[in-house]
Amino acid sequence: MNAGMRILLLFDNNGAEYVSRIRESVTRTGRSSGFQVVSENLFSSGRQVADVIADDTIAGVILTPPLSDDRHVLGLIEERKLPYVRIAPMLDLSRGCTVIMDEYDAARAITDYLLQRGHRRIGFVRGPNVHLVSMRRYNGYANAIGGKGLRIDHALVAQGDFSRQSGREQAAALFAAKPTAIFASNDEMAAGIIDAAVASGISVPDDISLVGFDDNAVAKTIRPGLTTVRQPLEEMGEMACKLVAERVIHPARGARHEQIPFQIVERASVIEAVARAA
Repeated sequence: MNAGMRILLLFDNNGAEYVSRIRESVTRTGRSSGFQVVSENLFSSGRQVADVIADDTIAGVILTPPLSDDRHVLGLIEERKLPYVRIAPMLDLSRGCTVIMDEYDAARAITDYLLQRGHRRIGFVRGPNVHLVSMRRYNGYANAIGGKGLRIDHALVAQGDFSRQSGREQAAALFAAKPTAIFASNDEMAAGIIDAAVASGISVPDDISLVGFDDNAVAKTIRPGLTTVRQPLEEMGEMACKLVAERVIHPARGARHEQIPFQIVERASVIEAVARAA
Protein backbone atom coordinates (compact mmCIF):
# COMPACT_ATOMS: atom_id res chain seq x y z
CA MET A 1 0.00 0.00 0.00
CA ASN A 2 1.35 3.44 -0.95
CA ALA A 3 2.38 5.35 2.19
CA GLY A 4 0.89 8.51 0.68
CA MET A 5 -2.52 6.89 0.21
CA ARG A 6 -3.73 7.58 3.73
CA ILE A 7 -7.10 8.99 4.72
CA LEU A 8 -7.36 10.90 7.97
CA LEU A 9 -10.63 10.43 9.88
CA LEU A 10 -11.06 13.23 12.43
CA PHE A 11 -13.30 13.16 15.51
CA ASP A 12 -13.86 15.45 18.47
CA ASN A 13 -16.44 13.32 20.23
CA ASN A 14 -16.94 11.63 23.61
CA GLY A 15 -19.34 9.04 22.18
CA ALA A 16 -17.36 5.79 22.01
CA GLU A 17 -19.91 3.90 19.93
CA TYR A 18 -20.50 6.80 17.54
CA VAL A 19 -16.76 6.92 16.91
CA SER A 20 -16.49 3.14 16.60
CA ARG A 21 -19.35 2.74 14.12
CA ILE A 22 -17.98 5.35 11.74
CA ARG A 23 -14.34 4.33 12.16
CA GLU A 24 -14.97 0.66 11.42
CA SER A 25 -16.99 1.48 8.31
CA VAL A 26 -14.45 3.98 6.98
CA THR A 27 -11.54 1.65 7.70
CA ARG A 28 -13.20 -1.26 5.91
CA THR A 29 -14.13 0.86 2.89
CA GLY A 30 -10.70 2.46 2.72
CA ARG A 31 -8.97 -0.90 2.77
CA SER A 32 -11.08 -2.17 -0.11
CA SER A 33 -10.15 0.96 -2.09
CA GLY A 34 -6.42 0.66 -1.41
CA PHE A 35 -6.23 3.36 1.27
CA GLN A 36 -5.01 3.14 4.83
CA VAL A 37 -7.28 4.98 7.27
CA VAL A 38 -5.80 6.69 10.32
CA SER A 39 -8.17 8.17 12.90
CA GLU A 40 -7.68 10.85 15.52
CA ASN A 41 -10.13 11.80 18.26
CA LEU A 42 -9.19 15.27 19.45
CA PHE A 43 -11.56 14.90 22.41
CA SER A 44 -9.27 12.31 23.99
CA SER A 45 -5.90 13.13 22.42
CA GLY A 46 -5.94 16.88 23.02
CA ARG A 47 -3.91 17.46 19.85
CA GLN A 48 -4.32 20.48 17.58
CA VAL A 49 -5.78 19.99 14.11
CA ALA A 50 -2.87 21.86 12.50
CA ASP A 51 -0.44 19.34 13.96
CA VAL A 52 -2.52 16.33 12.93
CA ILE A 53 -2.92 17.38 9.29
CA ALA A 54 0.76 18.35 8.96
CA ASP A 55 1.56 14.71 8.16
CA ASP A 56 2.65 14.68 4.50
CA THR A 57 1.35 11.13 4.01
CA ILE A 58 -2.26 12.30 4.44
CA ALA A 59 -4.00 12.35 1.06
CA GLY A 60 -7.52 13.30 2.19
CA VAL A 61 -9.60 14.04 5.30
CA ILE A 62 -13.02 12.98 6.60
CA LEU A 63 -14.52 15.31 9.22
CA THR A 64 -17.20 14.36 11.74
CA PRO A 65 -19.33 16.67 13.93
CA PRO A 66 -18.66 19.16 15.40
CA LEU A 67 -15.50 19.51 13.27
CA SER A 68 -17.66 19.32 10.12
CA ASP A 69 -18.86 22.86 10.88
CA ASP A 70 -15.64 24.28 12.32
CA ARG A 71 -14.66 26.97 9.84
CA HIS A 72 -11.18 27.27 11.32
CA VAL A 73 -10.57 23.57 10.76
CA LEU A 74 -11.95 23.76 7.22
CA GLY A 75 -9.63 26.67 6.49
CA LEU A 76 -6.59 24.76 7.72
CA ILE A 77 -7.42 21.78 5.51
CA GLU A 78 -8.06 24.02 2.50
CA GLU A 79 -4.70 25.75 3.04
CA ARG A 80 -3.06 22.33 2.72
CA LYS A 81 -5.09 21.75 -0.47
CA LEU A 82 -6.31 18.42 0.88
CA PRO A 83 -9.58 16.97 -0.44
CA TYR A 84 -12.10 16.50 2.35
CA VAL A 85 -15.58 15.18 3.07
CA ARG A 86 -17.84 16.46 5.85
CA ILE A 87 -20.17 14.07 7.66
CA ALA A 88 -23.40 15.64 8.94
CA PRO A 89 -22.55 19.34 8.54
CA MET A 90 -25.15 21.97 9.37
CA LEU A 91 -23.45 25.08 7.89
CA ASP A 92 -21.97 26.04 4.50
CA LEU A 93 -23.39 22.94 2.84
CA SER A 94 -21.86 23.84 -0.53
CA ARG A 95 -18.35 23.75 0.94
CA GLY A 96 -16.56 20.52 0.03
CA CYS A 97 -18.25 17.13 -0.33
CA THR A 98 -20.92 16.30 2.24
CA VAL A 99 -22.72 13.21 3.53
CA ILE A 100 -25.81 13.94 5.55
CA MET A 101 -28.87 12.45 7.16
CA ASP A 102 -31.82 14.80 7.67
CA GLU A 103 -31.52 15.27 11.44
CA TYR A 104 -34.42 17.70 11.54
CA ASP A 105 -36.81 15.41 9.72
CA ALA A 106 -35.71 12.41 11.79
CA ALA A 107 -36.40 14.27 15.04
CA ARG A 108 -39.73 15.48 13.72
CA ALA A 109 -40.65 11.94 12.64
CA ILE A 110 -39.85 10.31 16.00
CA THR A 111 -41.82 13.06 17.80
CA ASP A 112 -44.73 12.48 15.41
CA TYR A 113 -44.46 8.78 16.24
CA LEU A 114 -45.22 9.67 19.89
CA LEU A 115 -47.94 12.16 18.98
CA GLN A 116 -49.68 9.56 16.83
CA ARG A 117 -49.82 7.32 19.90
CA GLY A 118 -51.72 9.91 21.88
CA HIS A 119 -48.83 11.57 23.72
CA ARG A 120 -49.10 15.33 24.23
CA ARG A 121 -46.79 16.05 27.18
CA ILE A 122 -43.53 15.01 25.55
CA GLY A 123 -40.27 15.82 27.28
CA PHE A 124 -37.06 16.47 25.37
CA VAL A 125 -33.40 16.13 26.39
CA ARG A 126 -31.10 18.28 24.29
CA GLY A 127 -27.52 17.49 23.35
CA PRO A 128 -24.58 19.87 23.93
CA ASN A 129 -24.72 23.24 22.20
CA VAL A 130 -21.26 22.74 20.66
CA HIS A 131 -22.91 20.16 18.38
CA LEU A 132 -25.10 22.11 15.96
CA VAL A 133 -27.05 18.91 15.39
CA SER A 134 -28.46 19.38 18.90
CA MET A 135 -30.41 22.42 17.69
CA ARG A 136 -31.57 20.61 14.55
CA ARG A 137 -33.00 17.76 16.63
CA TYR A 138 -34.67 20.21 19.02
CA ASN A 139 -36.16 22.14 16.09
CA GLY A 140 -37.57 18.92 14.62
CA TYR A 141 -39.16 18.11 17.99
CA ALA A 142 -40.54 21.64 18.34
CA ASN A 143 -41.95 21.61 14.79
CA ALA A 144 -43.82 18.37 15.43
CA ILE A 145 -45.22 19.69 18.71
CA GLY A 146 -46.27 22.97 17.09
CA GLY A 147 -47.80 21.10 14.18
CA LYS A 148 -50.35 19.65 16.62
CA GLY A 149 -51.23 23.13 17.86
CA LEU A 150 -49.35 22.55 21.11
CA ARG A 151 -46.94 24.90 22.87
CA ILE A 152 -43.52 23.93 24.15
CA ASP A 153 -43.59 23.59 27.95
CA HIS A 154 -40.05 24.56 28.93
CA ALA A 155 -40.36 22.48 32.10
CA LEU A 156 -40.32 19.51 29.73
CA VAL A 157 -37.02 20.50 28.06
CA ALA A 158 -33.72 19.53 29.70
CA GLN A 159 -30.10 20.14 28.75
CA GLY A 160 -27.88 17.08 28.47
CA ASP A 161 -24.44 16.44 26.96
CA PHE A 162 -25.02 13.16 25.04
CA SER A 163 -23.68 11.12 27.99
CA ARG A 164 -25.61 8.48 29.93
CA GLN A 165 -24.81 10.32 33.15
CA SER A 166 -26.48 13.49 31.90
CA GLY A 167 -29.63 11.49 31.18
CA ARG A 168 -29.62 10.29 34.79
CA GLU A 169 -29.02 13.80 36.07
CA GLN A 170 -31.81 15.43 34.06
CA ALA A 171 -34.40 12.73 34.66
CA ALA A 172 -35.70 13.91 38.04
CA ALA A 173 -36.68 17.36 36.77
CA LEU A 174 -38.36 15.82 33.74
CA PHE A 175 -40.25 13.27 35.84
CA ALA A 176 -41.49 16.13 38.06
CA ALA A 177 -42.96 17.86 34.98
CA LYS A 178 -45.25 14.84 34.43
CA PRO A 179 -44.57 13.89 30.82
CA THR A 180 -46.31 10.90 29.27
CA ALA A 181 -43.29 10.42 26.99
CA ILE A 182 -39.68 11.63 26.67
CA PHE A 183 -37.54 12.03 23.56
CA ALA A 184 -33.84 11.86 24.48
CA SER A 185 -31.78 13.16 21.59
CA ASN A 186 -29.37 10.25 21.76
CA ASP A 187 -29.54 6.67 23.02
CA GLU A 188 -26.99 7.14 25.80
CA MET A 189 -29.10 9.83 27.46
CA ALA A 190 -32.20 7.66 27.00
CA ALA A 191 -30.38 4.84 28.79
CA GLY A 192 -29.60 7.23 31.64
CA ILE A 193 -33.28 8.09 31.90
CA ILE A 194 -34.13 4.39 32.16
CA ASP A 195 -31.50 4.06 34.92
CA ALA A 196 -33.12 6.92 36.82
CA ALA A 197 -36.61 5.54 36.25
CA VAL A 198 -35.64 2.16 37.70
CA ALA A 199 -34.10 3.89 40.74
CA SER A 200 -37.27 5.96 41.22
CA GLY A 201 -39.76 3.12 40.80
CA ILE A 202 -41.02 4.51 37.50
CA SER A 203 -41.84 2.05 34.73
CA VAL A 204 -40.80 2.56 31.13
CA PRO A 205 -43.10 2.35 29.22
CA ASP A 206 -46.03 1.82 31.61
CA ASP A 207 -45.56 5.19 33.33
CA ILE A 208 -43.48 7.06 30.75
CA SER A 209 -42.77 6.12 27.14
CA LEU A 210 -39.26 6.83 25.88
CA VAL A 211 -37.50 7.21 22.53
CA GLY A 212 -33.88 7.85 21.61
CA PHE A 213 -31.73 8.65 18.61
CA ASP A 214 -28.82 6.73 16.95
CA ASP A 215 -29.73 3.03 17.35
CA ASN A 216 -26.49 2.25 19.16
CA ALA A 217 -25.90 -1.09 20.88
CA VAL A 218 -27.40 0.18 24.15
CA ALA A 219 -30.77 0.60 22.41
CA LYS A 220 -30.81 -3.12 21.69
CA THR A 221 -29.46 -4.39 25.03
CA ILE A 222 -31.20 -2.19 27.59
CA ARG A 223 -34.56 -3.25 29.00
CA PRO A 224 -37.00 -2.34 27.75
CA GLY A 225 -35.54 -2.27 24.26
CA LEU A 226 -35.43 1.32 23.08
CA THR A 227 -37.51 2.68 20.21
CA THR A 228 -35.17 5.04 18.40
CA VAL A 229 -34.07 6.69 15.18
CA ARG A 230 -31.48 4.61 13.40
CA GLN A 231 -28.77 7.00 12.31
CA PRO A 232 -27.06 5.25 9.36
CA LEU A 233 -23.52 5.90 10.58
CA GLU A 234 -22.01 2.90 8.83
CA GLU A 235 -23.52 3.92 5.50
CA MET A 236 -22.47 7.54 6.03
CA GLY A 237 -18.91 6.49 6.84
CA GLU A 238 -18.78 4.23 3.79
CA MET A 239 -20.04 6.96 1.48
CA ALA A 240 -17.68 9.56 2.97
CA CYS A 241 -14.72 7.25 2.39
CA LYS A 242 -15.74 6.58 -1.21
CA LEU A 243 -16.12 10.30 -1.88
CA VAL A 244 -12.75 11.29 -0.42
CA ALA A 245 -11.02 8.42 -2.25
CA GLU A 246 -12.63 9.61 -5.48
CA ARG A 247 -11.38 13.15 -4.89
CA VAL A 248 -7.86 11.91 -4.15
CA ILE A 249 -7.73 9.87 -7.35
CA HIS A 250 -9.64 12.40 -9.49
CA PRO A 251 -8.93 15.83 -7.93
CA ALA A 252 -10.59 17.76 -10.77
CA ARG A 253 -14.02 16.28 -10.08
CA GLY A 254 -16.58 18.56 -8.51
CA ALA A 255 -18.03 18.29 -5.03
CA ARG A 256 -20.75 15.72 -4.39
CA HIS A 257 -23.49 15.85 -1.79
CA GLU A 258 -25.13 12.63 -0.63
CA GLN A 259 -28.09 12.10 1.73
CA ILE A 260 -28.59 8.77 3.51
CA PRO A 261 -32.10 7.94 4.80
CA PHE A 262 -32.92 7.37 8.47
CA GLN A 263 -35.22 4.72 9.91
CA ILE A 264 -37.43 4.53 13.00
CA VAL A 265 -36.73 1.27 14.84
CA GLU A 266 -39.62 0.15 17.04
CA ARG A 267 -38.91 -1.76 20.23
CA ALA A 268 -40.65 -1.97 23.61
CA SER A 269 -40.20 1.48 25.18
CA VAL A 270 -43.37 3.11 23.84
CA ILE A 271 -47.06 2.40 24.45
CA GLU A 272 -50.20 4.29 23.53
CA ALA A 273 -50.96 7.14 25.90
CA VAL A 274 -54.58 5.96 26.21
CA ALA A 275 -53.35 2.56 27.40
CA ARG A 276 -51.69 4.28 30.33
CA ALA A 277 -54.97 5.80 31.45
CA ALA A 278 -56.85 2.50 31.31
